[in-house]
Amino acid sequence: MEHVNHPAHYQRKDGIECIDIIRHYVCDIANALKYLMRAGKKQEIGMEDAEKEIEDLKKALWYIEDYQRSARQHIAEAKPELLDSYIHGITGHTVAEITTGYTDKISLAIFMLLQMGLIVNGAVYNVYGWPEMIDNCQKCIQQRIADLEH
Repeated sequence: MEHVNHPAHYQRKDGIECIDIIRHYVCDIANALKYLMRAGKKQEIGMEDAEKEIEDLKKALWYIEDYQRSARQHIAEAKPELLDSYIHGITGHTVAEITTGYTDKISLAIFMLLQMGLIVNGAVYNVYGWPEMIDNCQKCIQQRIADLEH
């Protein structure tokens, strides 16, 4: 049952499991994080590893764009330093621990996503300037896709 309960492509060697992070985020951000955190780790029969990674990255982009389209006006904004303490308090991991071990572009994209759509005591938080952060996140993912395609 390990392939169901704790699949390797959702776990890191340091023990951080994707579900421990994404359960604290709104659906679109959680799904984008999930696809970024597993990109390059999940294999699929009939697909080259780079093809599968590109597919996961494109799925992450789709969820980011959906979040952008459906972003609610009732989202509280938090200073980045407060959000980091929220993330650590809820997940038990620092942002640095969560973003370690990925390519530079994906690590940066995960860092940016961790700062939006976080649910704390029933409220959803984004850092100040989150629309620009979404644009930068998308650029990082698109650059990684371009790297894989060449």
